Amino acid sequence: MLVLCIVLPLWSSDLNSQAIDSKTTNEDGFARYATSIWSARETSITSPDGRKAIVVRPPRVSTSDETHDVRVRVNGREFKTQIGAWVNAEVLWAPDSKAFLVTYSDGGGIGTFHVKVFYPTATGLHISEPVPNGRRLFAPWCFGTEYPNVGGIRWMGKDSTRLLIAIEVPPHSSCASMGTFRAFEIRLPDGKVLNRFGQIEAKKLFASDMGNWLSDSDDACVLKPEDCIPTGLKKR
Repeated sequence: MLVLCIVLPLWSSDLNSQAIDSKTTNEDGFARYATSIWSARETSITSPDGRKAIVVRPPRVSTSDETHDVRVRVNGREFKTQIGAWVNAEVLWAPDSKAFLVTYSDGGGIGTFHVKVFYPTATGLHISEPVPNGRRLFAPWCFGTEYPNVGGIRWMGKDSTRLLIAIEVPPHSSCASMGTFRAFEIRLPDGKVLNRFGQIEAKKLFASDMGNWLSDSDDACVLKPEDCIPTGLKKR
């Protein structure tokens, strides 16, 4: 588990930003009810209790290399983050408003994806990566050593102590059963595994919480994995 503490206060100015409805869907991501950060407009993603917000400001010049400016507002103060520079970042508040998850890629559009959990306080942001290495839970079978994608699906229960994540085989043709996944209920902040779910079981139990990234994964490669092995890949 990696834990960081960031204290970068920036006093808030008045914003005419629009709050995101909690029922807004994120069809193409990992979590259906997460909110994509790469929005074309200024938004404020408000916590369930209404006391905190993730404030997103798009680049001033849309054709520039400038990234989105993403800050977290707590008690009238804003704390700057790096989320706006993270590829395909999506955020989801915990039901108790004490934390939010961020799923993002450190590379291109297909990964490698990570999950970080932000804990906003009046003095700054505590940041944890509960599963920094997805291979310890699910190591993909590929021609070389590849790291699986880790994506947040939903919060479990009514607080911020348990999280459901997906560990996905990279969608690369060099991997057997590319794009398939397993789901894990983990405890926060240490990442201890509480429950495990195969892809088909996870889809049955949590279909309404999954974006298309997971719901479109190929079940045939789970049912008959021998049909989804790249030519020349040696047996493990």
